[in-house]
Amino acid sequence: MPGFGNIPALEDELIIGRVLARATRNFEQAEISRPGFEAQYLLLAVLHINKATLFLSLKNRMKARQAEQFNTMVNRRLQGEPLQYIVGSVEFWSKNFHLTPDVLIPRHETEFVLEQTVALLKSQFPCPQKLRLLDMGTGSGVIADVLAGELGCHVLGVDISAPALAVAARNITEHQLEKRVALICSDLFTAISRARKFDCIVANPPYIAKHEKEELADEIIQFEPGKALFAGDDGLDCYRRLIPESSALLHPGGWLMLEIGSSQGEAVSLMLHDAGYRSISIELDYSGRSRFACGKKE
Repeated sequence: MPGFGNIPALEDELIIGRVLARATRNFEQAEISRPGFEAQYLLLAVLHINKATLFLSLKNRMKARQAEQFNTMVNRRLQGEPLQYIVGSVEFWSKNFHLTPDVLIPRHETEFVLEQTVALLKSQFPCPQKLRLLDMGTGSGVIADVLAGELGCHVLGVDISAPALAVAARNITEHQLEKRVALICSDLFTAISRARKFDCIVANPPYIAKHEKEELADEIIQFEPGKALFAGDDGLDCYRRLIPESSALLHPGGWLMLEIGSSQGEAVSLMLHDAGYRSISIELDYSGRSRFACGKKE
């Protein structure tokens, strides 16, 4: 893809409206799907202003160092890097979360899973603030963060990746949830004492099948961590360990709640049943696809 070019020396070329228009043209030429939106997104991050202020500032000049920073960001986007990694953050559940390429970019599917999780826990437990939850595969920490914030409960966030846990720790600290969220590095449950018991385990594990890789956008394959995306030939490898091992860490009456792939509802339901879970349910997301699976330990 073509580069954005050097920052022009002429001061008039640092006018915000011209800089924005030039970036938008470059994105259009590179066939980026939302050229105007993405150019604005990056420019807002550089200038540290909101959209309303941006449109009131189009005739103003930006500083040369800001123009250089914007130029670098635009070139990174032209090379296919996701906006969220370039900016280093993402809005999720009306919160701002720090991101690096060590973690997946949180998506709307996970917000749906959280909506289902919060609603189910509130309906099943009269005092949700007393719950002890486990977030398996916490990544950037969004699930642990949201559950602790929404329910007022304690959450243990678990991930096999130390760099991912560093990202989660930063988010937990910035949202002032250190007293309610603890983090641990573990390959699934291996580093967690079986003496510990939880009321609910929530997990968004890797669930993309190897053959589905071709269906993903290039920027996902090139920039997001593959270990957090792919789970064997059928996408079920992680569930084959997680589901049977989870029961030992749940109180009787505790719940396992999972984000799943759109074609995995039947297979995951069978795994939950074979592992002794009951009250099994598969919920469709807003696109009509299987996305949330849950089961209750008898």
